[in-house]
Amino acid sequence: MSKLKRALYIFEFVVGFAPSILLLTLGLIFSPAILLGLFAGQPLSILVFFLVAGGLIGFWGAISLLGLTLYPEQENTHPTKLKIYLVLGALSSVVASYSVSVINIYLLPFTVTPLFVTLHLAFIQRHHLNGSTIA
Repeated sequence: MSKLKRALYIFEFVVGFAPSILLLTLGLIFSPAILLGLFAGQPLSILVFFLVAGGLIGFWGAISLLGLTLYPEQENTHPTKLKIYLVLGALSSVVASYSVSVINIYLLPFTVTPLFVTLHLAFIQRHHLNGSTIA
């Protein structure tokens, strides 16, 4: 793969995930408050905890998918685990996108973009996700 193509994949990933990374960072900053809410039995804290945890797992899966795209010859995450990571991240992203769209519909494109970037990378690596060794 050429250096330009690698740079374009990295650019797509960074631009696509930037708003979600900001939301995930806010979730991590407020994680002590979320944990206190969990122990206090607040139902909204349970949802926010699962969104942050699922977002972290999904972001890890997206990074693994990007690494697999950039360097297909290197050993990477097992396809079954990668599918689980991506599904958890997608679920978190969909719930967060719905929540944001209820507040302001104009913010929806910024929260849906990671889904399209992940879908693009998953399409490129569809042979790996299917468990095939032939690329």
